[in-house]
Amino acid sequence: MATHIRNQLKHHDPEFVKKIMPAFRVLKHYFRYEAHDVDRIPTNKASMVVMNHGVIPYHGFLLTLACVEQLGLYPRGLGAGFLFDLPLVREFFLKGGAVNANPKNAKKLLESGHCVMVAPGGIYEALIANSELDRIPWERRTGFVRTAVRAKVPIIPTYGEGIDKAYYNSRFLLKKRIKILEKTRFSLPLIAGIGLLPLPVKLDHYVGKAISTKKRAKETEAQTVKRVHRTVLKEMSRLKNQATT
Repeated sequence: MATHIRNQLKHHDPEFVKKIMPAFRVLKHYFRYEAHDVDRIPTNKASMVVMNHGVIPYHGFLLTLACVEQLGLYPRGLGAGFLFDLPLVREFFLKGGAVNANPKNAKKLLESGHCVMVAPGGIYEALIANSELDRIPWERRTGFVRTAVRAKVPIIPTYGEGIDKAYYNSRFLLKKRIKILEKTRFSLPLIAGIGLLPLPVKLDHYVGKAISTKKRAKETEAQTVKRVHRTVLKEMSRLKNQATT
């Protein structure tokens, strides 16, 4: 396992990222994407950037583009495990800087000084994402906070407005598909856009202020995780309200 993790971390190729930037710019134009307050992402130290997921987190690719163009920063992404089981897809994500989303990979990247991007809602959020989703469904998602606390890095909350509208996402047999996800860690959303292409909705990405993960005096790790998690959810809700009002 350790060797597999190290191999994933070594695949990142900034030159490959530069080569695929034109495709990201086409995507930016398609969605009329705008990133707000990108300079809140630190360039001189490690950080964990978190975002809502949507069916497919196109805004994550586009925030990467904004970081490269505006900050000269090449973030590393955490992706769903199945992406690294598909040969061509696997190489694309690995060379682009993404790795399988697990605590060991995340901690190693953070301890090496990287900016790490993750959508904590993962496949579960992809299943329930729709234009009427009125909350950030991370109530039971605390692993990302624990990883940031242990790595002693700030969490940067971000919210992508419009990403939940990029597809029509059916709720047909939703409870059954969620149960399948709980058992297998994989399930597919039932979606429609322009065929499989997303709808050309406008995407606005709001970056919040950094949230410290430092332990307070006499706090246990569990207490710190609970407090920081609560703060992250509160800030994500604030960003969502800012985006929609």
